[in-house]
Amino acid sequence: ALGVIAGDVSLTYQVYIRGATTAADSWRMLEEQFNRNTLKNRLIVTKKLHNFKMESGTRFAVHVGQFKEIVLQMETIGEPLDETRQLVLLLGSLTGEYRMISTVLENTPNMTLAYAIQALSGVDASDESSSAQQKAFVAKKSYDKRGFNGKCFYCKKTGHKATECRKKKADEERGQVARETSDYA
Repeated sequence: ALGVIAGDVSLTYQVYIRGATTAADSWRMLEEQFNRNTLKNRLIVTKKLHNFKMESGTRFAVHVGQFKEIVLQMETIGEPLDETRQLVLLLGSLTGEYRMISTVLENTPNMTLAYAIQALSGVDASDESSSAQQKAFVAKKSYDKRGFNGKCFYCKKTGHKATECRKKKADEERGQVARETSDYA
């Protein structure tokens, strides 16, 4: 087991476990080095928690993972956060696109952290599907515009509509809009 721990520890940190004779010794040495409950560690983790904000474009699942990591670090330094405080901090860390659902969740009685995470995950998924729909509509619109092979009713040329006709626009600018004439007369 000592070999497994030593093998998994980066060369930079193997200095800390060099004198260990058992796996328990190496684990204790690493714990003493990195899990210290010092004022410096408490300040660093607490500052990280209070400055924690979701960055624009970050997926909600990634944001929750980062949040849970900070909560775990707070527990490690001996300052666990109760569920209500976690909920307040998580909702406060979200971007503006989650503002409406956050307000609804804040005003829901007996709200749990698990329920809030589930509800917010649903918002993330629906945002993805709506953006996919918007992209599909944009693609369809641009395709429809390129694909027009009809005849212009103004200049009688093919490939564009009268509303897109350059000759009609030029005539309108000069004030010489031709009267509509019928080919059937």
